[in-house]
Amino acid sequence: MSEAKSLTLPESLPASKEGSPRRALWAACGAHAVHDGLTDLIYVLLPIWQAQFAISYAMVGLLRGSYSGMMAGFQLLASRLARRWGRKRLLVGGTALAGAAYLLAGQAGGLAVLLPALMLGGLGASAQHPLASSLVADSHEAGGGVKQALAQYNFAGDIGKMLIPAAAGLLLTVASWRLSVMLAGLLGLAAAGALWRWVPATPGG
Repeated sequence: MSEAKSLTLPESLPASKEGSPRRALWAACGAHAVHDGLTDLIYVLLPIWQAQFAISYAMVGLLRGSYSGMMAGFQLLASRLARRWGRKRLLVGGTALAGAAYLLAGQAGGLAVLLPALMLGGLGASAQHPLASSLVADSHEAGGGVKQALAQYNFAGDIGKMLIPAAAGLLLTVASWRLSVMLAGLLGLAAAGALWRWVPATPGG
C-alpha cells in the first residue's frame, strides 16, 4: 500500500498546479487588452473633444500628455505598492480606476473635468504593465513556457489596441461620444470585476 501511494502521489502533484499558470495568463492578457485598448481610445476621442470644447492643439497635447505622463510616472510606484498591498488588489483597483475615469470623462462639460479624469485614468493604467507582466512571469517557471506566455501577453495588448478603438469608432457613427466613453468606462469596471475573480490571490509584485 505504501509503495502504491508513493507511486501515485507524484503523478497527482503537477495536476494541481496546471490551472494556476493558465488562469494567471488569461487574467494578465485580459488586463493588458483592456488597458491598452482604453489607452489608445484617447486617440479616437481627442479630435472629438477638440471640436466639442473648442480647445487648441496645445490643449489637445496636454490632454494626451496628462494620461501618458501619469501612466508612465507611477509604474515604478505601482510595483512598490504591490509589495505592501498585494498585486491583486492593486491591479484590480487600477483597472477600476481607469474605468471610473472614463465614466467621469463621459460627464465632462469642459477641461475642468476632462483633464482630471484623464489624469485619473493614467494613474489607474499605471498598474497594469508592471503587475500583469510580473503575474505572468511568476506563474511560469523559467524554461517552462514563460517566454511563450509573455509573447501571448504582449499580443493581447495589440488585440485590445485594435478592437476597442475600432468598436468605439463604429459606435460613434450611431451614438454620441458621451455614450461611447461611458460604455468604455463600464468595460473597465467589468474587467476589474473579472480580474478580482481570476487573478491568483498571491502577495507581492
